[in-house]
Amino acid sequence: MTLQVYNYTDTELKDLATKIQTQGLTILHEQQFTESQIVEFFKRIGECEAPGLFMNPKDHPELFLVSDRKDEHGNKTGMFGGGELGWHSNGNSRHLIDKILIGLYCIKGNPNTTLSVCNTSDPFYDLSEEDQAYWKSITIRLKFQNDTMYHLDDDDPELEFMSKNKGSIRPLVGTHPHTGKDYFYFPYHFIIKAWQGKTPIDHNEIIERLKPIIFKSRYQTHHVFAEGDLLMMDQFTTLHRRTPVMGDRLLWRVASDYSKV
Repeated sequence: MTLQVYNYTDTELKDLATKIQTQGLTILHEQQFTESQIVEFFKRIGECEAPGLFMNPKDHPELFLVSDRKDEHGNKTGMFGGGELGWHSNGNSRHLIDKILIGLYCIKGNPNTTLSVCNTSDPFYDLSEEDQAYWKSITIRLKFQNDTMYHLDDDDPELEFMSKNKGSIRPLVGTHPHTGKDYFYFPYHFIIKAWQGKTPIDHNEIIERLKPIIFKSRYQTHHVFAEGDLLMMDQFTTLHRRTPVMGDRLLWRVASDYSKV
């Protein structure tokens, strides 16, 4: 029988968190969770988001339903719908980003839908010292924009809370708080301004220059979820995207920090 991550010792859990922080992600198969168990598992790692929105079950607000399912009234029960999702990570439109671990657990998979994860730390270290210094001199302004990462209708409840986030100004190259490794913070759909030092520069030009540097195949992992899969990824050293959902699919999503490991 496959070892259940829910039964990990504190030492094994710390080693798992270290692996995720250094490699960007890990994928575990044939895991068995109830709603209570997966919340309890992530709470052993850190504090969890629990915003109490429409996609959060009332009894377990730390869970986010990722699905295109609707209720009997035609209302969305999950987030991110069924369309294609562009490259992003958790909290791109927020002023403060502290929930930097995302877990995606598959309740029902779909063989025609693929999640892609791109490491954003390795591309930085493959550059020359001169290029590293240049990219470290860049600051970016981020804000959610509809019809970029994905499309939301005017009456979609996701649009309301996504648009409320005021965004942030931050360095293009960050340093991971737990490993000290540098990484590109490049959710380019959210980038609306850029500066080199204090001088404004063309953010679109920066985006087009960085795409072929970061999104090389050797930095990417592609995964088709099957029931029982648990994918955990660090939100500073990775970006992820999804192809359209071509049928019924349901993931449980949890967002936490690493404060307890």
